[in-house]
Amino acid sequence: MKSKSITKNYIYNLIYQVLILILPLITTPYVSRVLGAENLGIYSYTTSISAYFILFGSLGIALYGQREIAYKQSDKKAYSRIFWEVLILRFITMFISLAIFYFIFISRE
Repeated sequence: MKSKSITKNYIYNLIYQVLILILPLITTPYVSRVLGAENLGIYSYTTSISAYFILFGSLGIALYGQREIAYKQSDKKAYSRIFWEVLILRFITMFISLAIFYFIFISRE
């Protein structure tokens, strides 16, 4: 049964990774043509600024959560507690990041 689950997870992960590579190859030419050069530059600049705030909000919390949950895999109560702690921590850091983003860029207008 475990071998079946590992194979299934591997196939899903493989499909996901292939889609990550292929979808931008399909969507990028379309978006470039629709937006035009100037608007594509504005979009890219805005996306790069937003990416910094998302990066700050994440702070590697997903990897930390995966590692901690893997350590406590057999203890369901500890597993659940760590999950909720990591989720709350992520909400807090994303809220702080969103607040900083708002005060720097949105409140200026």
